[in-house]
Amino acid sequence: MKDYTDAADWAEHEMRLDVHSTTALRGDIAAASGADVLRRAGRPPLDRTVASGHRSPQRTLRLPPALDGQLAAVARAEGRTPSDIMRAALAEYLEHHTCA
Repeated sequence: MKDYTDAADWAEHEMRLDVHSTTALRGDIAAASGADVLRRAGRPPLDRTVASGHRSPQRTLRLPPALDGQLAAVARAEGRTPSDIMRAALAEYLEHHTCA
């Protein structure tokens, strides 16, 4: 997943296209095209050992505004997604708090 995340971050923030490029999509057209690709191909798997087409389980949680702000700030500073940080934090927590 790291390669995908790095590529997406580069494309969204660092990539520079010639203003007169005729081969690149921009704006709403680019967003629609990207959404279409995700609909057809799906997101990359979180666990590369799982068979293709398997959906990762989802959990939903609510955060107090202050905690959400801290999470967003750390994610920006580290160039990561909030989900990536929450997965890492949960894995670390579970490593130290296992049931006997």
